[in-house]
Amino acid sequence: MGLKEAMQAIAAKPMNELTYSDVTDTYVYYIRVDFDPVGIKFCFDEAEIPKYVINAKAKARITYCQYLAMARGGHKAMFLEPKKLLCENAEPVFGFRELDQEKDTKRHMKYLRNEKVAWQAPLDKAKLPLGKCYGIYIAPLPFFDRSGVDPDIVFFMALPYQVYHILNDYMGAMGKSHLTFNHTPNGAVCSGSVWAYNNHTANMTTMCAGSKTSGKTDMSMVNLFVPGDQIKPSAAQLLKRVREMGGPSVLGKGGQPWPGLDVCKGCPLFKYEEV
Repeated sequence: MGLKEAMQAIAAKPMNELTYSDVTDTYVYYIRVDFDPVGIKFCFDEAEIPKYVINAKAKARITYCQYLAMARGGHKAMFLEPKKLLCENAEPVFGFRELDQEKDTKRHMKYLRNEKVAWQAPLDKAKLPLGKCYGIYIAPLPFFDRSGVDPDIVFFMALPYQVYHILNDYMGAMGKSHLTFNHTPNGAVCSGSVWAYNNHTANMTTMCAGSKTSGKTDMSMVNLFVPGDQIKPSAAQLLKRVREMGGPSVLGKGGQPWPGLDVCKGCPLFKYEEV
């Protein structure tokens, strides 16, 4: 079976039969995302840890952004223990430590240059309950099929135009006509993930200082977070459009096989007939 036939077989599946591997293939093939989607699982039950299929272990403390970078581009499936997290800004976001007013204010002064706002910023970041998260399972999405657990969040690093397509299908699947996002200073990926989890809705952020450097966010890309139980309906909505319209593009009349086909609407020079 060729690639086109394999994708047609995925498109023919009902939503409840889609695997996380199918979801990955759907976005890679139809939206042409540069990086594989990554599943994120916040572990609140130590007994669940042995289920996680991993293929790598960080030898030194690294940042949350770096774990995600290794998963999306290096196919590494890892478990982030609190003691292995390098980023001090991410620690309180995941409930790994309490905030320290003096130190956390100082950490945010370089961004905001206002002491009051620099303390308010870490207070306002999305957070998991203090001391409740035992660690974070971060892996390419297909690993969740093998682990038998569902991701809490699915993370994409993608071009804005690709994210536009993903969010259109997300809104169609979720019955939403608009979305509101949450961005915080130097918390784009950590707080961005947790905000989507806490609010059970998609979130989109630009890079922050940490995700630009440690997370290797390309300057033209953005971060997208979709709740794990909403990713299969979103992928199914994309596949529905492909079946009904012939392709993933939403430009012009839609239905073109490449999502970024750029033609002038109504232009008489861009008209074709099948031969």
